Amino acid sequence: MSNQTQPILLKPVQRLTATEEVTQRLIGLVNSSVLKPGDRLPPERDLASQLGVGRTTVREALKVLTLSGLLESRRGDGTFVREDFFSFVAHQMEWPALLGIQDVEQIFEVRKALEVLSARLAAERGSDEEIEAMAVFRDMESDKDRDVELEAEIDLAFHRAVAQASHNPLLLRLMLSLRNLLREYILLSIRMTDDMRSTIEEHQSVFEAIRARDPDGAAQSMERHLSISRSLIVHAADRLKSSQSSEEGEP
Repeated sequence: MSNQTQPILLKPVQRLTATEEVTQRLIGLVNSSVLKPGDRLPPERDLASQLGVGRTTVREALKVLTLSGLLESRRGDGTFVREDFFSFVAHQMEWPALLGIQDVEQIFEVRKALEVLSARLAAERGSDEEIEAMAVFRDMESDKDRDVELEAEIDLAFHRAVAQASHNPLLLRLMLSLRNLLREYILLSIRMTDDMRSTIEEHQSVFEAIRARDPDGAAQSMERHLSISRSLIVHAADRLKSSQSSEEGEP
């Protein structure tokens, strides 16, 4: 037997951006109970001074954590830790993955592999009853009084119904095993959407193709829907990254 050590291939350590670092610092304060539910955060200027970063960095980090459900902004009063932030904590191991472009791409690739195939198989194999169950997407709201948590659950229910109609139990189990990660991904995408009408139309396109028993059309519509969702998240991440270039020298 050879005693030579096999070479280990390691990827370079990826440095966090200042925004990501501030985000993780604030999450740590909540985890350690330094910040508790209902607590008010210091003003942006104070946070920037204590952390040694620009106010733009602090502002973007607060925006990320507000969108994710950990914090809430009250007009005229400041930013507070949400009283009901526990659902965020339950999934926070998954949330940081959504901050990195590489990880967003990986999630997109997995969704594309699973869900485009699910849509194709659903068009070929789904029963009429299973296909009609996909119409749950119609319960999404397109007006300004939105409930993004409910929209995310409806979105998940739609994709689960498509997987169910594929009549491939393994596909369905894989989808269910990724439910928490997909929910956070979908929730972030929805929060980046100002008008739900386009999202509803994307689901409608997938639904109509499956109902028409058009496997190619169903696959294409699902891929388009997933690509748009990915683009929304990548755009948000790019916006966070670009803010770093303007923070130097900011008071």
